[in-house]
Amino acid sequence: MKKIQVYQEIKEKILSEKLAPGQWLVERDISEQYKISRTPVRELLRELVSDGLISLEPSKGYYIRKLTVEEVIEIFQAREAIEGVAAKISCLRGDDSFFNHIAKLKSQLEKLDIPKDSSAGVIKGAELHVAIISAANNSIISEFYQKLKNLNGLIRNLTKKSIKIETKSREAHLGIAQAILDKNPEKSEQCMRQHLSITSKLLIDDHLRHQSGFM
Repeated sequence: MKKIQVYQEIKEKILSEKLAPGQWLVERDISEQYKISRTPVRELLRELVSDGLISLEPSKGYYIRKLTVEEVIEIFQAREAIEGVAAKISCLRGDDSFFNHIAKLKSQLEKLDIPKDSSAGVIKGAELHVAIISAANNSIISEFYQKLKNLNGLIRNLTKKSIKIETKSREAHLGIAQAILDKNPEKSEQCMRQHLSITSKLLIDDHLRHQSGFM
């Protein structure tokens, strides 16, 4: 198997939680499992560090990154800034294909039953965010978004376990979609920022509640 294939497979396992946060990644084990030498294994592990998905502890090795509360807050703050502006720009730069796509996504979101299938809400919500970034057509925004997208993959595993968060996200995504379809740049940015701010707060509150033992 080629290095890029091993990289993609390990990345998918991290994002799907087949490899759990905090789990160690051993070079020798990866080399033996995928039948590749240690050098490309080290290279792909460094790439995963750059992606923000794993961390290196000197003298111990690599492990799956487990985000702290502070890191989650920082990620959402960065997303507010980047995706808020992207939503605004998408209203100004989007073409007919973009607005048709948003209209289709809005219709699909309206039909979702989050309590029965919260993962569908995650998928459609992610599709909306990606469409907005693409329509903004700003290379710098896209570069920062890709970095945040990797980190957000770790967070998404948490939000999809909360019906409350995904229900609120669905409502917010509908609001964002409508603002874009109305071609209202300011409202689109406001809705996006509000969505990410509320999601961050709900996620932290949910995390702290579980830590304290209250359900």
